[in-house]
Amino acid sequence: MNEPLLRPRSAVEIIDAGFALYRANFAVMATLALVLLGPFAVIGALVGGVTGSLISDLSGFFSPIVFGAIVAVVSDSMHGQRSSIARAFGQISGRWGTLVMASFAQGVLVLLGTILLVIPGILAFCWLFAAPMALVVERIDNVSAALGRSRQLTRGQLGHVFKTLALGWVILIVLLFVVSIGLGLIGGLAGLGDETAGFLGQWAFILMLPIVASVSSVLYFDLRIRTEAYDVERLVQTLETGETADKV
Repeated sequence: MNEPLLRPRSAVEIIDAGFALYRANFAVMATLALVLLGPFAVIGALVGGVTGSLISDLSGFFSPIVFGAIVAVVSDSMHGQRSSIARAFGQISGRWGTLVMASFAQGVLVLLGTILLVIPGILAFCWLFAAPMALVVERIDNVSAALGRSRQLTRGQLGHVFKTLALGWVILIVLLFVVSIGLGLIGGLAGLGDETAGFLGQWAFILMLPIVASVSSVLYFDLRIRTEAYDVERLVQTLETGETADKV
């Protein structure tokens, strides 16, 4: 693509840009996800049984940290900076606990909303999706302010946010389904057990998790462009500093 990434986009264009960033930064994103989540999958598979499942489930506590690191990678790419594992960890340094707490708060609010006839849960999911980006990109340092910032950005844009996030999750679910079917067929032909197939499925999910973070990050910047003219702000900064705008 030869278009500047910082511009208003439709839901489909945001998904496309998110996947493009995932492909362009696959090595960095995959390494971040594998380093933080992979050990739990390996240890859980080795231990096996109920204990092994519990160990594997512990990776859920680190998923928000992976999400935050991927946000940092996307932000670097969208601002013409070279992304790296070290830079990503540097940008989330000291924010691991805040990212986890923000994810927990999001989960609780979405769950409560879902219990209240589902639709409030969907609204909460859309309203609060940008909290990790606020923590990492804008350096907001507390959960409440990050949730409030997300709510501010999504005000008047709920339809756009819902379409984009829903489309992104549908694509991810379809990809996971196809991969699961493929692994099942390969496992059957190779004589692999269900546990081995499940282990490989976990690794597939770990490698695909950055897709959600990448798409969500592009949507976050899209909202800032739509509501705050962030693209104009960056253009002015680029002209003042002589930077070159990144293309994706």
